Amino acid sequence: MKLYRFLIYLMPIGLFTVSCNKFLDVKPKTQIDAEDVFKDEQGYMDALTGVYLNMDVNALYGRELTYGFTDVIGKQHTVFSGTSQEYYYTAQYAYLRGEVRGKIDGIYGGMYNAIAEDNNIIGHLQADGAAKFSGVNFRIIHGEAHALRALLHFDLLRLFGPSPVAADAGTIKAIPYLDQLTVAAPPRLTVKEVVDKVIADLAVAETDLLAADPIVPGSTTPTTTTGFLRNRRQKMNYYAVKALQARVYLYAGDKPKALAAAQTVINSGVYPLTPANQVAGNRLFSQELIFALYKSDMAANVTSYFTPPASGAGAGNLLTKTVAEYNTVYESTTDVRYSQLTAYDNVTQLRYSIKLGQVTSSGTQYTTAIPVFRVSELYYIAAECLKESNPADAAAYVSQVRVARDATPLSGSLTPAQLQDEIFKEYRREFYCEGQLFHYYKRLNAPQINGLAVTATQYVLPLPDDETTYGNGGN
Repeated sequence: MKLYRFLIYLMPIGLFTVSCNKFLDVKPKTQIDAEDVFKDEQGYMDALTGVYLNMDVNALYGRELTYGFTDVIGKQHTVFSGTSQEYYYTAQYAYLRGEVRGKIDGIYGGMYNAIAEDNNIIGHLQADGAAKFSGVNFRIIHGEAHALRALLHFDLLRLFGPSPVAADAGTIKAIPYLDQLTVAAPPRLTVKEVVDKVIADLAVAETDLLAADPIVPGSTTPTTTTGFLRNRRQKMNYYAVKALQARVYLYAGDKPKALAAAQTVINSGVYPLTPANQVAGNRLFSQELIFALYKSDMAANVTSYFTPPASGAGAGNLLTKTVAEYNTVYESTTDVRYSQLTAYDNVTQLRYSIKLGQVTSSGTQYTTAIPVFRVSELYYIAAECLKESNPADAAAYVSQVRVARDATPLSGSLTPAQLQDEIFKEYRREFYCEGQLFHYYKRLNAPQINGLAVTATQYVLPLPDDETTYGNGGN
């Protein structure tokens, strides 16, 4: 990948899908002169919307980074009908096979394409200043753009870099961090170097959004159901920044800072846990979603991957696990994540997820949200940070989520090792179809995934061929 070939003067407004032939060496089908795009604040709003739309494509968070590729390599789905099943070889960690490599390269190229568009916005914001903007819009756009750049790079790091606790994590070069539009070929950085840049971007975003985001209680910015500041849960809002900080600091092993960020979100009161008796018709626990991407065509994906065929167990591209595995993972049929978010098909004798298929009062199905951050993760992060210093409080954090899911609370006398095991079990249940379990395994450099031995090779996705050939990206 020739990383230095970016669109410096031209960019898409993002209202179309960009297809990649050579990863970052990409030009969109439609290009608009940057002077026209950024002539006023509406142009900036459209450009930022374009970044979000490019994130929710199937190659990225719309499927592969959530319920698709990352859930498959995290062994959340384990039943495959045969070699013709779309994810059969992905589940074997056969990363160099053409069909698997295509998905990996699509993730890499798609993420850096979104980063390039994001950098174009940041660069023009820095050049233009706030003069073109009304109210808090400059700070909101500037903050969200920095937060998105941090998120995209961090998720690339979690896939293409070594585990942060691997023996060679301090020396192995992982990915480039693109924080400006430049013709210079950016070098690949170590895990710590990338994390430091992620943290720096989040610091900028936190300052901007704390001062301007209407989602913060007591904000002087009025809330609205129309216009640019609507739907803050579908944007990288202030609390999404804090949630990402908690995730990043835990990844880096800085538990005090991870705990502080997690508690900021939990204690805000903005994201209450969904009571178990309110889950029917609200399978995504919408009150708990800190940041979710809007995906208008999710219904077709749900039908393709989570509706059993009329005959033939495991036929088609169904993503699921065995009934025995479901029973083992969820432990109790009263847990709403089992009773309300899964269903059993008598024909195929398979249990499958209905989490992404919301149901309205009329019984019709719709799916428009892809969860990226939910508040329950912050409870688990807080628990992991406290498991050794205050195990009773750690157990209480996990228990709050479990009680909301109609599961029994934990004992306050569990050991740190027992607490970690309970947190692991919660990740398996809570983030099914959300792509987070693989990252949990990798963060701890676990020797096994779902009982199967894994190696560093399976934890680190291969870089695209051109990325290791051209420019400083191969260093």
